[in-house]
Amino acid sequence: MTIETTHADWRTENGVIDMHTHLGVDYLEEALEYMDQNNITKLVDITPNTGERFEDLMDAIESYPDRFDAFGGFDFDGLGESGWIDRELDRMERYVDAGAVGFKIHKALGMEYRDADGELVAVDDERLAPLFDKAKELDTVIAFHIADPKSFFEPLDEVDEQWVEQGWWWGDREQYPYQWWALIRQLERVIERHPETTFLGVHFGCAAEEVGYVADVMRENPNYIIDVSARLPWFGAQRADMVRDIFLEFQDRILFGTDLAVREPIMLGVPQGFEPTDEDVETFYDAHWQYFETDDVDIDHPTPWVGDWTVDAIDLPRDVLEKFYVTNAERYLGL
Repeated sequence: MTIETTHADWRTENGVIDMHTHLGVDYLEEALEYMDQNNITKLVDITPNTGERFEDLMDAIESYPDRFDAFGGFDFDGLGESGWIDRELDRMERYVDAGAVGFKIHKALGMEYRDADGELVAVDDERLAPLFDKAKELDTVIAFHIADPKSFFEPLDEVDEQWVEQGWWWGDREQYPYQWWALIRQLERVIERHPETTFLGVHFGCAAEEVGYVADVMRENPNYIIDVSARLPWFGAQRADMVRDIFLEFQDRILFGTDLAVREPIMLGVPQGFEPTDEDVETFYDAHWQYFETDDVDIDHPTPWVGDWTVDAIDLPRDVLEKFYVTNAERYLGL
């Protein structure tokens, strides 16, 4: 049973858009069941799919009008070679025509992607600039997932063993030359260089432990929006009054998303190490409703498997919740 808050009936009646999810083409019926159980009107797949994976997903969601949308991605193979940028600009036109609501850049940029000469490609590499200019021309969004939680970049003897097991340890500077702050600042430079392009910083601007910094970047760059997916444990660990003030100040530029993955296996924000039940999915969403809709203290966050600390809820007003849950996604993604 969904958690009771003063906004529960209103939310049930109006529904919520979860704009940061990952969908398997063979699991859309299961996704619909989760949506109906939790009053989610639409899921947006933000996987940076290209080629057949993008085409197959777009074909599949056509059977479910108004329930699913999807981002596209870029193919970084061949970056720096003649014809690469023309190929990707053509991809953008084709994908927008096919219904893509934006383009997602994976965290491998700045950590793994290399150009035709074998050199690591920085987030702010100017060879990518035509993509961002094209996004402005097409009136579409560029979403960035840069880096990961700061703790994933710590020395090996200080990082949580589970992140090493997941392959999410980025502390080897020989393999991953850029420190966490270097990657975050590279993203900031991209946002500043293209003030007429709308950039979406997923996972609370890719810097959920530094909410004050994210707010500063948003103040200086009206073209920057963020989502909250999979980072409530980290920004929720900050002072609730400070986080609430940020949500109020940027109520028109923060979008609701969870990083739910409906595929094999189902993922609740991050890999949880067990096969979730319907009740687990409901608990996952309930934890979000409790955080955003109440003033409860010392509550469980949605993904306790990343750490068992508690968070204090931020009790957002109804008009802010409506923007956060629905209308901001409609506005920026054209849903």
